[in-house]
Amino acid sequence: MPDESLYPHVTGIGHAFFWCANDDVATKVRTSLVDAEIIEVPLGEPEVICFLSDDMESLLPILEPRLSVEERRAVRALLSGSARPGLREFGAMQSLQELGLKLSARWLGDMLADRRYKSLLQPIVSAEDHGDVLGYEFLIRGLHTDGVEIPAPVLFETAEDAGMLYALDLAAGESALRTAKRFDLKENVFVNVLPFSVDSEEGLNNWLKTVLGETNLPHEQLVFEIVESQQFPDFETLQRLVSRLKDHGIRIALDDFGTGFNNLATITQIQPDFIKLDKSLTRDLLEDGRKWTLVANIVDSAKQSNIKVIAEGVEDKKTARMLESAGVDFLQGYLFGYPADNPL
Repeated sequence: MPDESLYPHVTGIGHAFFWCANDDVATKVRTSLVDAEIIEVPLGEPEVICFLSDDMESLLPILEPRLSVEERRAVRALLSGSARPGLREFGAMQSLQELGLKLSARWLGDMLADRRYKSLLQPIVSAEDHGDVLGYEFLIRGLHTDGVEIPAPVLFETAEDAGMLYALDLAAGESALRTAKRFDLKENVFVNVLPFSVDSEEGLNNWLKTVLGETNLPHEQLVFEIVESQQFPDFETLQRLVSRLKDHGIRIALDDFGTGFNNLATITQIQPDFIKLDKSLTRDLLEDGRKWTLVANIVDSAKQSNIKVIAEGVEDKKTARMLESAGVDFLQGYLFGYPADNPL
């Protein structure tokens, strides 16, 4: 059935209308829906298409992969209870892009309101003693109403499009700390935090108040993972954020190090507690001498600044041994544990 808040005028058998910018877009829309065995209602107008449907939401996943963002913005859609929509109904017309954003915001909002999400834990272990766990990175997963997981990229892409990144960021932090409390973890809690959520004293205090809640987790147990290249116009902005977090006793890990605009100068200028080598640096390390040299230089610079190095994406023992010989302090990857519902 159609979403009544979006289509209060639709009763009985619905008709989904699409006004297309040109014949090529109309052909894409028609072909996509016909291939999906949706019944067309011929109108005799090449750029206006009508299909039988009580639910525009079910048509969007069919159309979105076939149309570009520009095309989705250009196609106007209307769901009507009649093959001849009345004049008043045209006020409900909207682009496929607008409709998709509204529906995305709705399902994501429902998921957050119902707290249908959880955290998976992936261990970060000592490079010298793989049984010594430094802490866990907490990774959010959404849950459909039937319990099926929604991957993090889908969550964050939807949240960005719908303007809900802040709400999702708070939910990810809350889930991580609630999970750490449930297992009474004593190890470090690595939490991915979007920089704009904590880039002011007010924002940080609100994050801590909202996310920490009643867990009473000490600040010293928290490690904020922040992607250095994300949303920072310059080093000074990042430096101020790192300084503010350290004033609260929270440690910092620069995530995805080796990507974006980061470089060795970042280590001495920013002074994070950890840097996490991106998996692109640790992948194929055995075969790529340039990567090995770069990793060795990064580790050497980090040690001179008393910064610990965590290597991500470690999947085999040979790579682990090479990283250990390079002086990497901690390792993370499938070799030591996949993201899981329980700690080791």
